[in-house]
Amino acid sequence: VGSEMCIRDRLNRGFFMKEKYLKFCDFIAKACGAFAVLALLLSILVIVELVFERYFFQRAITWQTELVTMLLVASTFIGSVYVLSEKAHVSMEWIYDFLSKKNIIRLKIFTSLLSLLFFLILFYFGFLMVEEAFTKNYSTGTVWDPPLWIPYSSMALGAILMILQYIAEIIKLTDDKDYN
Repeated sequence: VGSEMCIRDRLNRGFFMKEKYLKFCDFIAKACGAFAVLALLLSILVIVELVFERYFFQRAITWQTELVTMLLVASTFIGSVYVLSEKAHVSMEWIYDFLSKKNIIRLKIFTSLLSLLFFLILFYFGFLMVEEAFTKNYSTGTVWDPPLWIPYSSMALGAILMILQYIAEIIKLTDDKDYN
């Protein structure tokens, strides 16, 4: 009876840890979605400011185009976490018509593992890019001249967040009652 209680306690702890991880990933995904929306809204405001500055006041634009590009890249890399959590990524669902529920889940797990591998590689090379840009003090070379490690870091951050989210998606798929 004592060893049975110990096993049950371990299973309960594992279940609660898994639930905490999934809740954490859900919170992070929503925060990433909010960041993406804010980055897009800020981009729109900067573009409107650019139009006013250039056409109404005949001033040269110096920083707006670069900032908008950086914000759009960051919203894409970081916002993709929210898109994945909502299962809004592109998928070829017509293939599912030919598969059983269990094989659909197996296919989703397989594609999630491939995607996880891709984001592990992206994170590795993204980290190398950030490190090099930071240590060698790379910048854009424009009038505004922001350091390049800042926009590069959105790729590495987005990749690590996608890794966490893909792990959560794989956990959800393996917990599916039709898989077991």
